[in-house]
Amino acid sequence: MLGERKLLKRIISGIILILLLISMLTLAFNIQPVKASGTIYIRADGSIDPPTAPIQRDGDVYTLTGNITSDTYGIVIERDNMTLDGAGYTVRGTGENFGIILEWYRTNVTCKNMEIREFEYGISVAGSNNSIFGNNITAIVTYGIELGPESSNNSIVGNRITYSSSGIIFHPGPKTNNSIFGNNITNNGVGMTFYEFSNSSVFGNNITNNADYGILLVYSSNSSIFGNNIADNSVGIELWDSSNNSIFHNNLVNNTRQTYDYSWEDPEVPTSINIWDDGYPSGGNYWSDYEGEDLYGGAYQNEIGSDGIGDTPYVIDVNNQDNYPLMKPFPWALHDLGITNLALSKTVVGQGFDLDINITIFNYGINNEIFNMTTYANTTVLVTFTNIALTSRNSTTFTILWNTTGFAKGNCTVSAVADIIPGEVDTEDNTLLTWIYVGIPGDLNADGTVDVFDAVILSSAAGSSPGDVNWNPNADINGDEIVDLFDAVILSGHAGETET
Repeated sequence: MLGERKLLKRIISGIILILLLISMLTLAFNIQPVKASGTIYIRADGSIDPPTAPIQRDGDVYTLTGNITSDTYGIVIERDNMTLDGAGYTVRGTGENFGIILEWYRTNVTCKNMEIREFEYGISVAGSNNSIFGNNITAIVTYGIELGPESSNNSIVGNRITYSSSGIIFHPGPKTNNSIFGNNITNNGVGMTFYEFSNSSVFGNNITNNADYGILLVYSSNSSIFGNNIADNSVGIELWDSSNNSIFHNNLVNNTRQTYDYSWEDPEVPTSINIWDDGYPSGGNYWSDYEGEDLYGGAYQNEIGSDGIGDTPYVIDVNNQDNYPLMKPFPWALHDLGITNLALSKTVVGQGFDLDINITIFNYGINNEIFNMTTYANTTVLVTFTNIALTSRNSTTFTILWNTTGFAKGNCTVSAVADIIPGEVDTEDNTLLTWIYVGIPGDLNADGTVDVFDAVILSSAAGSSPGDVNWNPNADINGDEIVDLFDAVILSGHAGETET
């Protein structure tokens, strides 16, 4: 009961929001009232009632020949095995009743290519093997597209639903084998709601800027939620006692809360258990708030080299995690290079001494590529690698030994820049920057002076080598991978020096 009240409250809030939006739109565009007609019926025997309605029949295909405005129901379909083609015309209401309603248990009905606006409900379906596609549904007071109990084997494809209380909703009651894909659900109260939804798929939808959740699953299981763009909603994906669903290759971007697990018994204890990735190497979801790195690859993320997948899981709650979070939004492009790592062997180096630069670049694209990459210190070219061949979804790593002789003292920007290849769109990660301080040999704290504070740093790392707990690469002044007497001699030889 608590959960039902909570859901009702959220829906009512969405309705109020949409009503306000509709009123503002009405004022903004100075919408004038139009003369409304009654309900149009497509009868079970195939006839059109009234016969003067702007619908042309050709066998089982019914095509609108003009706009329809109704103060009751828009079009009621009582017939199976037919197509209603809107041909781009509008079915418009007065804020009440249904725009298009398929009477209970209609089968093999297709509704397409029309605009439906300003009804209480947009399109209502309660049957099987029906197809709703290519419609523009807007300013609906309660639901954009609704499917009743026992609605199975239906396809909801390529519809645009905006400025309505709800985009798509499946009401309580068993429903199986439905496909929801390619829809644009944006600027509504809520996005998609699925009750008792099983063995179905929700994929390739754009679900953005909805005031409440993007996708809500209630008592739903054994379904696939994949390849959706879910962005800028209050909650991205919300689950209420819904388990055994596969959720992968979705882009969850800048939702106030990416996911939320609610239990009817105890709202504070998550109970839903789902699979949040498609295994390796297919990967999981893209999370805009993921903070992990991509330095390793392989099923256990322990092999050297990037693979476009985060090295650590994205933890959702105590029961759920994405084991293979994607480093870029899905799908990856035909052509796309990304520098995933630019690491220096130290962050402070004495002028005239060496350090290593390690660069890893990954081919996110579907195609194999040949390209060049250049490394800079400030604006000075350190090295250019030419004709690098890199196959799809593989990485390569380069190591450069940089001698700092002749470089001015102070902060220095080190950058790696990969060529922009033909057809590449996402070019931001073709460049990666880091910095290093080039100073007086022995100035380990980069304050411009070699003094006792630097000696303390060196003594703290004395005797260490890579892997030791007190290892400090900056204290390894001569770069021989051990902090020893030779480093102390270098420091003491510059003691008291200050940058001028």
